[in-house]
Amino acid sequence: ELERQRRSRLDLIVDSSTLKAVPDELFGLKLVIPEYGEYPLTDWAHGQLADKLGIPRKYYQRMMDSKKLRLLAENVNAWLSEDGRRLIRILDGRIRAFLSDRYRMMDNYDLVFLALEEFKRRGSIEIYRLDLTETMLYLKAIDRTLADSVRDGDIVYGGLIIRNSEVGASALRVEPFILRKVCNNGLILEHSLKRIHLGRQTLEIGEVEWSDETRMLEDKALWAKVRDIIRATFDKRIFQSWVEKLKESTKINIEKPIEAVNNIVGHLGLSEEQKQKLLMYFSEPTKYGLINAVTNLASQTRNVEEQIRLEEFAGNILSSRDFEREFLKGVEANV
Repeated sequence: ELERQRRSRLDLIVDSSTLKAVPDELFGLKLVIPEYGEYPLTDWAHGQLADKLGIPRKYYQRMMDSKKLRLLAENVNAWLSEDGRRLIRILDGRIRAFLSDRYRMMDNYDLVFLALEEFKRRGSIEIYRLDLTETMLYLKAIDRTLADSVRDGDIVYGGLIIRNSEVGASALRVEPFILRKVCNNGLILEHSLKRIHLGRQTLEIGEVEWSDETRMLEDKALWAKVRDIIRATFDKRIFQSWVEKLKESTKINIEKPIEAVNNIVGHLGLSEEQKQKLLMYFSEPTKYGLINAVTNLASQTRNVEEQIRLEEFAGNILSSRDFEREFLKGVEANV
């Protein structure tokens, strides 16, 4: 799929004043790009278009929902004339991103290829999961040789998660990932490479064609840093430091587990159904038990974005320097 997307994508630098929005009953709105045709927008691109033009999203969506499409087109056209240059990313006949012309493109294909090369070099790494959404790539990998026990029979493996967005939804991030063998629960930890996708201004208006040599020169410094972070993230000492934190968390008792769950529900904005599941999973009233309850909830969640959010939150619980104040509020936690 990544290779197919690479072949079929189209990236354009345009002067916004040359664009024209036209109403469309099926898609709400299409953008006419001179010499290239007219294209509908993804939901993500609609939001970006509204933001870049300074049109409040609620008002934009209200015009869409109420079928005031001519009014929507008029609003968009009025502000396009003053917007300047943009990078438009097109895939499968739809505009998927409306970005600054200084946006630094770091594509998923290149990132995965580099990661696989590094995994192969190490020899003991396996891809645990790869998810591709409309806006994000998530790649989780583990090293079975990075293994330790939090308690007898409770084995965890060290790994990483790489996340990237080709459409401006997130910066590139590389972070530690720990997988618990007994239930395949994972948590995402702090220690990351972040790079906002903002680079040099592209000089010429038109289709963006990166030669292999140009891309190699542009990416060399970044990819070298990504390689370093991947290697550092699989470092045994870093993994061991997180295992020690997990061991410590087994000794921190939570005296009022129901109140603790209520606070976590408030932090995360969970539904009643999710709350009940969290209570069911929270069978051990310790900090470690709470972490496992959240990661268990994550593993049962079908929505990839929500799963990542929960795994990240579990990692925040583990790494918190003031666990009681940040996550339990008035709930007692005793060591």
